[in-house]
This record gives sequence, structure tokens and C-alpha cells, in this order.
Amino acid sequence: MSFPDTCNLTPETCLAMVNRKRNYTLHFYLMAVLVTVALGAFNYLAMEFRARLDLTADQRFTLSEGTQRLFEKLTEPITVTYYVDEEPPAKRINLERDVRDKLEELAVSSGGKLQYRVERISNDQVAEKRKELQDKGIETTVDVQTAGTDERAEVRGVQGYFSSLEIRFGTNEPKVINGVVNLVDKADEAREHRVDTLEFDIAYTVLTMRGETRRPSFERLLKSREKPARMVFYVTDPMPDKHRQLAANLDKALNEIAAVTPAKLTYQRVALPQSAGQVQNYPFSGGRLNLQFFDGKREPVFDEQGNLVDIKDTLYFAAVIMQLDPEVDSFGAIWKFEPDQSVADYRKQIEDQFWEGTRPRTRLGFILPPADPRMQDPRNPPPPGQPPANGYSPLWRYIQGQLEYDTVWVDLQTEKRVPRDLACLVVTEPNQLSERELYEVERYLNEGGNVVMLVQGWSADLDFSMFPMPPDSVSLRKVDMEPAFEEWAKHLGIEFGQDLLLRPNGKLQPYMIRQDRRGQQLELIPGPVRLAPVIEPGDLNSTSVFTRGLSAMPLPLVIESKIDAERLGSLGLSETELITLKGDVYRFMPANPMAAEVPLNFNLNSAAEVERDPAATPGKGILAQKLDHDARVATLLSGRFPSFWVDEKRKVPGWNGDPEEKDAQPVLNPREGRLMVVTTAATLNINYLYGYPQQEIEPVVIARGITFYRNLAEAFIYGEDLVSLRARTGVAPRIVGSVDPGTRTLWFMICIAGMPLLLLALAGIRSFARTRAREEYEIALGLRDSEK
Repeated sequence: MSFPDTCNLTPETCLAMVNRKRNYTLHFYLMAVLVTVALGAFNYLAMEFRARLDLTADQRFTLSEGTQRLFEKLTEPITVTYYVDEEPPAKRINLERDVRDKLEELAVSSGGKLQYRVERISNDQVAEKRKELQDKGIETTVDVQTAGTDERAEVRGVQGYFSSLEIRFGTNEPKVINGVVNLVDKADEAREHRVDTLEFDIAYTVLTMRGETRRPSFERLLKSREKPARMVFYVTDPMPDKHRQLAANLDKALNEIAAVTPAKLTYQRVALPQSAGQVQNYPFSGGRLNLQFFDGKREPVFDEQGNLVDIKDTLYFAAVIMQLDPEVDSFGAIWKFEPDQSVADYRKQIEDQFWEGTRPRTRLGFILPPADPRMQDPRNPPPPGQPPANGYSPLWRYIQGQLEYDTVWVDLQTEKRVPRDLACLVVTEPNQLSERELYEVERYLNEGGNVVMLVQGWSADLDFSMFPMPPDSVSLRKVDMEPAFEEWAKHLGIEFGQDLLLRPNGKLQPYMIRQDRRGQQLELIPGPVRLAPVIEPGDLNSTSVFTRGLSAMPLPLVIESKIDAERLGSLGLSETELITLKGDVYRFMPANPMAAEVPLNFNLNSAAEVERDPAATPGKGILAQKLDHDARVATLLSGRFPSFWVDEKRKVPGWNGDPEEKDAQPVLNPREGRLMVVTTAATLNINYLYGYPQQEIEPVVIARGITFYRNLAEAFIYGEDLVSLRARTGVAPRIVGSVDPGTRTLWFMICIAGMPLLLLALAGIRSFARTRAREEYEIALGLRDSEK
């Protein structure tokens, strides 16, 4: 190899520089090939394995553990069909992509239990498919078009397009979710169904469909069971003549039931002598059961001299015991059978009880106070079987109509028991229940039921519309606490104070009707008095699903509950505080406790009317004193609840107030239940809503009050995971908003003209750098003179 004579370097140095140039070139091409291969491999892996990083504070775009658990528990597949417009509006151009991404994520996470398909609807298909889509319940999604984006924007028209999900699960009728949108502008945040809420929407729909399982035939119900059920018939043999036909018909009905599917139902008849007692052996597991008799007789026993020495009790049994799961010590029982019924009647009664113990608990039960005469029309009395009309009726209708829960009015006086298929029983004003009604509620709780008791301590009439002039004060009335209820609660370690609690941030004002030239107008009576403390974030147990979304909810006429932790421990019950009023909380001290009145000008900020030292003795004219502790107003107790009547060795109370002759017996299958105690029932009593400022009734009182009941229903019916999932569906703060035309033009010019110019500048800089490097290289080889 020869080198130019002008090279001032040694041949070895020149050779090294030439080799370096060649190596740089080879390295460049090698790196280009490797980068191309790496990018291709990355793109291939990205198509095959999708992944993303969720950096939102509440993990909004990450599937919740509750959804994962739902998929694990499902035994049948979910099929989702997405109906979408083939030509959506311009701003919805990415709608199908966004929905498909979310469905794909759910499908992968479900392990194949959720499958989906997309059906596009073109413009020329709409006419022929409209009737078919309407029959499915699929409606057109509408976007409102405006001229401008501020609050004064003018509505120019609407655009309709299809964006709906059809959910199929099991044998149920499919359900449709209409109006699915992606977040494009600020207005989309108020939409009910969005791409970021689809996880909740689908989970909620599937859970409701699972809870709406239609009752199958008894044969199909048995065949669908994984484990065989057990049934035992304890019957006195021989029966006295007056019960002989009842025993024969029951025996025949049970033999017919046992013959339906013998492999899935193990049946045994146990004949008991007339001398048998209540405690009997259970034939399948060696345990013992405490049976209830349905009839009996009492005979005196005399000695040879004719003296009374004893009383002989003869008990008659006709008890059907059901064990639905042979591995769990949980039993259902039927103790009472009406005489003179046919075999078919008894068979239906037994099959109904079997279904009640098998079906999912999906219903929400309500016990309501007696009817309010002010809400009754004497000319049109309500038909039999209808719930009483009172201040809670609007809440009842809203839950039934708007929330669409399977809501049941529990009429204890008629039904004589609480239905056992309730997921939750809400008792409004339990402090007014009769002793027998409270006894039946406790039996439901002992058997693993969920009970919410809304205790009302005070009432007030805030409607002064008939007064020519507003009075000077609001009259308060203490709501009676039935002695049986107070004793029952104290047995569980719960006591209720009846001090009315007040707070400076309270609401609830009386109102009147003002007459002027424009006619009658509702007008809130001005004044500093407020009778409903408002819940603040610090008052809530943030770890509990029951308190989600309750901040800023007023609690009308609230009192305090006190929990004896030592008593709870001795009973084996656990406690969770839900709502505790903290900070400046005052107890109202009326001047006349027998006729309590709150002056309309009463002010919690007045030193002349309020004692802020909890330890001080209130002076004259003091109407309120600050508490020296936080006031608990909502508590959740969990565990296996004892029976007050059994523990206290009481008789079973009668329906008319007189005790029956038999002793209260423990429940056959005690299970862990939950009892929530809230010290106000007036949260959504319409009698008190009138006292709120009208602009706050809808967004504050109703919205947050309904959230309370929705949390209760969904946590008890569908599980706490669903409530947690609902809490994630609120829109997180996003950087969205209007883009003015000037900004839009600027970005357009940057994209169209600025980017090419920037690339051209970068190319020029790179070309200049390469030229300088070449000149230095040629100078080093002696091919060019160095610049002076």
C-alpha cells in the first residue's frame, strides 16, 4: 500500500487512520442494521404482548382486585358485543379504538371468561337494522354541538351515533349499556358511561344478572348442585289423631321430593316417641340439634294419695331440617305447618324454603315507620300490601325506580318474620319497634343477616308555611325509645344519648311562604340556627367502603351513640367506627327540657349562649356546651350476635304485647352477621328536606344521601369490591379544556412549517459538522493545507 508523499505522518499512522475510517463506516452500518432489527422486534412484541404503566394517583386505568376476583368466581362466560357507528363524529374518531383497548384488557385479564366482538353499523345499514337494534334496547348516543366552549356557548345541533355494549351472561336476558363515550372534552366528564368506567359498568351488570337468576325447577336446582344436600324429617310417631293427617301428608311430600334426584339429596325420616325432648341427634354428622315443637300437651301427675307431684309435658314434632352444604354446620328449618293442607301444598312450602336458602341474597329490605296522617288521603286509602305513606316514601320510590334494586317492604305484622333471602335489612326508627318485631329482626341477625338501624332521637316541624308570621323558635320533640329496644342495645354494649348535637357548619332551616305581588314564594327563615351537622372528610373512616362519597352530607337532628368496648370483647364482636363528628361539636341544652325549643336567633358563635369549656358548669342563659370528646354517630359491629331473649331467659314476646308461654330458643344455625347503627334516620326523610336551601337539596342532600344507601346496598348485595370500584369511576382532574382559534392556528403552523424547518436546521448542523471533520482528516493526511 502506498501513501501520498505529502503525508507528514508515518505510514503506520496513516494506515491506522484509514482503518479507523473504514471501521467507523462498518460500525455505522452494523448499528443501523441492529437498531432496525431491535425496532422490528420491539414492535412485534408490542403487538403480541400489550403493556402500559398507570401513573394516576388512584390507579384509575388498572384493573381492580375486585374485578379479578369476580372473574375468578364466575362459572359461566361473559359475551360482550360492541355496536359502534362505522362513521362516528369527527371528535369521536378514536372511540372504537379506545373501547376496543379496554375490552381487550378485560378479556386478557379474565383468562378467557370475557369475550367480545365489534359490530360496526354503516349508514346504509341503519334503516334495515333500526328495528332489530331497538328490540335489543340499543339507543343512539347523542353529542350536543355548540358554537364555542364557554358557559354561554350556543347550541347549534346534535349528532347521533351508535356506541353501545350488549352484555350476555348465563341464561339471563342480555342487558345493554348505552351511550359509551371516550373523554374528548370537558362535557364528557359528566357522562354516565365512559371508557374509564367500563370496568365498573360491566362488573356491575354481570353481578346484577347473576343475582337475577330465575328460579329453576326443583329437579334442575338439585342437579346443578356440586354437593348433595341433606334433609331430615323429625316426626312424633305415633301422632295424636288431630295431627295424624298432617304427618302423613308431610311424609308423602318429603318422599316425593327425595325421589326427584336421589344422588343430589340425602333424606332420612327420624321417628320420635311421645316422650322425646327438644334436643335430638343429627343422623348425618353425630351432632345434636335443638328442635322446636309445633304443639304439645301438659298433664298433671299425681301420686297414690292423689297429691300433685309433677307436670308431664308431651311435645309433638313435625320439623324439616335442611343442610344445603354438608361441609358447613348451617341449617334451615321449617317448624310450622298449617293443618288441613294437601301434599302439594307441603311440597311447595319445603321447595320454597330450599330455594330461599339456595338463591343469592340480592334483595334490599326496608322496615318503615307507621303511616303519617299528613301524607294520607282519607278518601283514597292505600290498598292492602302497600308500604305506609310517610316521610320515607320518596326515598323508597327513588331506590326502587332510579337505583333499580329489588327492594322489599318487610311488613312484620303480616309476614311474622324477616325473609332470609335479604342481602340487607334497613330498619328506619328501630327505637319504635314492638318487642316481637325486634325479636324477629334479631333472629335474622343471629342467622348471619346484615342489619342497618337508623335510630331517630329527635323530630321537628320546620314547615311554618301556614303561619302569618314566623315564630321565634323551632319546637323539638324527643322520639320515644321503647324500653325493649334500649335493653336489647345495652345487651350488645350500645347506649344512646339523647342530647341533640350541633355544629357551626350545620344546615337545616325552617321555611315559610311569603306572599307578595308576584304570588306565593317559599322563603327560608333567616337566622344562624342550623340543626344538621355537615359531614367533613376528617369525620369519615376513609378505609371503609360504607363512607365513600359521604363528605358534605348533612345529618339532621343527630344524637350520639356510645359503645362499650369491654362488653363487645366479651361477646366476641368487632367494631368499626364509620362516622365520628370531630372538632367543635356542641350538645344542645334547652331552657325547658320538657318543651324543648331552639330559638331562631340562637348562634353557636355567641359567648353569651355557648359554653366552650366542656368541664365548666353552664351558667344562666347557656343553650349549648362543647363536648369533651368526639361524637360517634355511625358504627359497624360484626360477629356472631347473641340472643338477648335467650341470654336473659325470657319468653318469646307475643304480637299483641303479651308474652307467650314458651321460652326463647337459640337459632338453629347461628352465623356471623353485621349490624350498622346510625344515630339519625332523618337523612332522607322528606319532612326535613324542606329545611335545606333549595339550591342544595338536589346536589348535596339527595346526591350524598343516596350514596349512603347505594353503598349499603352494593356492599351487602354484591360485595365491598364493587363499592371500591364505583369510587374509582369519578373523573380525575385532567388537563382538558377549550382551545381558542389562535392557539389552534399557532400549533398548526408549528406542525406544518416549524417541524420541517427544525429538521432542516438539524440537517444543516450535521452537514457542517461532517464537513469540518472531513477537512481535519484531509489536513491530517496532508491532502490539504491547514488554515492559517
